Amino acid sequence: MNFKPLLKNEQLLAILHKVLTNENTKNKISKVSINGESYAYNQYSLLIIMDIVIKYQIIINDGMYHQEFLNELERFIYNYKSHQELVLKGNELLINLVSKKLNINVDTTENKKEILKHIYSKYIVNGYCFHSFPSAFKKLVNEEGLNQKVDYRELEDLKKINYIFNNHNYKSIISKNLKARSQPICITDSPAMAYYYAFRSPEYLAEITSLSKYYKNVKSYDSNAFYEKNYEKCEENLISLCNHVKMTEKEKNTILKTFTKRWNKLNMSNSTPCIAFIKRNNLAKDSYSNIQEIIDSVDKIDLNILVSKITDSKYQIIRKYSDISPLDLMVVTMPSYREIKNNKFINDQKKKTKTCSNEIENAKINLLNYKSAYSYGNVNILALLGLLLITLGLTLSIIIKIIGG
Repeated sequence: MNFKPLLKNEQLLAILHKVLTNENTKNKISKVSINGESYAYNQYSLLIIMDIVIKYQIIINDGMYHQEFLNELERFIYNYKSHQELVLKGNELLINLVSKKLNINVDTTENKKEILKHIYSKYIVNGYCFHSFPSAFKKLVNEEGLNQKVDYRELEDLKKINYIFNNHNYKSIISKNLKARSQPICITDSPAMAYYYAFRSPEYLAEITSLSKYYKNVKSYDSNAFYEKNYEKCEENLISLCNHVKMTEKEKNTILKTFTKRWNKLNMSNSTPCIAFIKRNNLAKDSYSNIQEIIDSVDKIDLNILVSKITDSKYQIIRKYSDISPLDLMVVTMPSYREIKNNKFINDQKKKTKTCSNEIENAKINLLNYKSAYSYGNVNILALLGLLLITLGLTLSIIIKIIGG
């Protein structure tokens, strides 16, 4: 599956930019909160659109349909009235493209069944689940795969931060088990969730710099600082949080020094979001026991809804307690928040500071950091439940309205 031509398409970037900055919807309120984090309506829309893009790539996987897909995607992002509508329009687009690829019309029971069978085969039987991480580890994950080992140097740094904040009654600002000897590889079958965590990976840096629930107590801060990978703004946020809890200068300096160390270690200023596409059959998630029931419902339930029954998340979180071979995954670099916001692709970062280059080189030699589950955006079950309302919850509400009950 060659995802790069689509993800590097200027039209797709312009579409994502329009969704994120849409004046017609930017003042609308999102009812769903993730990790206590305030998430804007347009940001949710962006996750849904990328969910559609990833599903399209997996199901269609044919460059000859890219232009039609992008044209239709661009057409309906200008006038949608709700997130539910976005989900349904995305499903309708997938149905139309599958029917064209199979050269059949959506007008008979058998044809509808063939469309569902094709989507099930591509997306479930031969499809993928997802795991997010920072781009500093892209080459290593490609070469070595994923495993559960914890980087104890990183762990000690996180304990310092957590200990100081705990002393000021800000408990568990880093939502991890900091006593664990190993961490499972956390995986999701939701493209929207994977993209969300790709934006905020590593999660501990996202939390301490702008996305923790505790930032709600700070009067003024930049909520998008970590998404934009802006070191100065992240540092300012962290200083504001430290001042808010009335830390001593020594405590604050320890926090800031540790933050800078982790930031440089991961070369976050040049970081882009990466997702490992992991084969479902490697996770034993490549079949549904009720698939025939879904397919046989084509004359009772709208086809859009049946597509959601196949493609919506079924596994809120998958914890893998064994290594994943590089042969069983594919690493994809996704459009970053900065690129989308500025509507401009970031060129390969050839000019890196000497400090950051040395740090990354050391990480490659020691093979330490990339193995840490902490660096991969280890997902939180409550956060997963929150974000899954985007697709699963919205679809269920649509089903209830359509078929009653």
